[in-house]
Amino acid sequence: MNDRKTDTRNLDGTQFAAFSREMEHRMEQLLCMKRLLEQTKTAMDDCREPARTLYDWYFKGSWLQDRDREEKHPLKQPAGVYSEDGLYDLFQDLEDLCRSVEEAVRDFRLQMNPENGDGEESRGIVQDGQQSQKQ
Repeated sequence: MNDRKTDTRNLDGTQFAAFSREMEHRMEQLLCMKRLLEQTKTAMDDCREPARTLYDWYFKGSWLQDRDREEKHPLKQPAGVYSEDGLYDLFQDLEDLCRSVEEAVRDFRLQMNPENGDGEESRGIVQDGQQSQKQ
């Protein structure tokens, strides 16, 4: 089923049933991915402010002085935020992951709609000159 276009007119009843099951399975996969993407988008929206606050504190603020203070007077609570490489590594990992996700999204959109092969953002699934299957 790697062909972009599928002609089902010559399938007998059994073949058509198998084809339909496969298409249903593919739709379920995409619905699952859609739910995960929605959850990811929500998590990213929810983490914007905390990320900015931590980033500014670590790279532009008083993190070094605060870490030195915590070392001299250890807190009696979790203080992983003061680990030597914890925040730095976290921000680097997030940057790498964001780049990887951006590339995956571009590749996915191109796979879904190869006619938009110039890498520009798609205007949607149905392009000029194409008719929607939805009625």
